[in-house]
Order: sequence, then C-alpha cells, then structure tokens
Amino acid sequence: MKYLIIPILFLLTIFTNSCDNSVEPTPPKTSGETTINTKIVNYKYTGFSFSQGGNIEYPNSNNITPDIIVLVQTNETGNILGVFFSSAGTLKSSFILIKQFNDANTDSAQVFFDNLTEVPDSNYMDLALPVKVNQIWAVKTIDDKFGKILILHTEAYADSSNPSSPTLFGEASFKWKYQPNGSMNF
Repeated sequence: MKYLIIPILFLLTIFTNSCDNSVEPTPPKTSGETTINTKIVNYKYTGFSFSQGGNIEYPNSNNITPDIIVLVQTNETGNILGVFFSSAGTLKSSFILIKQFNDANTDSAQVFFDNLTEVPDSNYMDLALPVKVNQIWAVKTIDDKFGKILILHTEAYADSSNPSSPTLFGEASFKWKYQPNGSMNF
C-alpha cells in the first residue's frame, strides 16, 4: 500500500504545480469597434470611454465620464441632418477631423486610419460636427490622452412609435484606437 501512495503523491504534485490559479489583471483594451446611440434607459445613456476600453453607462456609480456621446443634429426648422459627437458633462475641446473619404472609399479610409501614426496636439473643437461615414477623427480624452476613430456607420431619425411624443434617435459605429500613455503617437 505504501508503494501506491508515493506515485499518487507524485502525480498530485505534478498536477498541482501545472495548474496556475493566479489571476493577473487584464490590461485595458486599446483598440476595437463599437456602436453608441442616443437611447436613454433608466435615465442613463451609453457613451464610449477610451480608458475603459468600451461603452459605459452614464451617469454611473464609479463617476466615469464617457469621452464620446452621440447626439442628433437638426436644423432650425427641426429637420434631422445627422449625428454629431460631444464629450459628456461639460464641453471640452476634444475633436479634430483628420481626413474624410467619400462613401465609395471605405478601403482607402481604413488604410489611412491604420497608417495614421500621430495625431495633432492642438486645434481641437468642442464637437465633432457633422459625423459621417469614412471620416477619421482624433479625440482628446477626458484625461487629456489621445485616441483616433474611423466612422463606419451613422443613422439618425425621428422615432414616431409614440405619435404624441416622437423622439430623436441617433447612432454611430466606429473603429477606435487609444494611446493610454498620453503620447500622440500610435
């Protein structure tokens, strides 16, 4: 019996040492693709946070402010023109249009976005207005770091499901890349 216990202990030692139960912190995402919209649920809306690596509800219990929210642009007569971006909370110079390609140049826009290795450090505007497909924007985040986005899709309309109170709906999808060290280089 004692000769059987030694091999079992040996196997248990090997098995225990081969299992790594340590939990390393996951580094935040620095690139991806997302969609944000104007829909409000329980008095909260969804915005995008570069530092969180994705969409977040706002307001939230962690007091994290989104870097980008989407809004619907209308003219003085109420006609819908499209969508635009703003920072959440107070207006902050956060957006600069780097380049715009026409709708047929999706591949060219993607190549330009992928090869954009540096964004400017000045001349940012409070709003990204208007936001259109195949635009590349640089974004200065809430904590003064930098990101870049490629607009993939936009949509804006009046939701008339409640005829007595139509609401404006806007949505934007984009690819993004973030530089968490504060550099303007990607």
